[in-house]
Amino acid sequence: MDGRTRRTRFEKRVDLEREFLTHINEAFGEVAPLAGMTAAAIDAWQTRASSCVGHEVVEPIRDLLFEISIRAELIADHSRDVFHRDGKWGPESIDDLRALLAKALERASAAEARRRGLVARA
Repeated sequence: MDGRTRRTRFEKRVDLEREFLTHINEAFGEVAPLAGMTAAAIDAWQTRASSCVGHEVVEPIRDLLFEISIRAELIADHSRDVFHRDGKWGPESIDDLRALLAKALERASAAEARRRGLVARA
């Protein structure tokens, strides 16, 4: 394998991670920005985001972020493995993860709107 191929795969990984970081930061960036796709960055984000919209809303997003991070690494490593670890996730493609994340972010947005509505009434 030449350096050009390795660099191209790495660039695909970075582009993919940036895409998902953008989605999270559009939803949470003011109060809980996500700084990266490492386990430590995702865990730190979860703590901050949970204080905004609640653990039950953030946990599924955190799980998706971990899966996306793993998939991005597989792309960079040129692995053909498809993860079905513990039967937790079954999506066959990054597109499936995009759709799942979009739904989870919609739920988070609705939860935040409900929270703000309760705060405004108090």
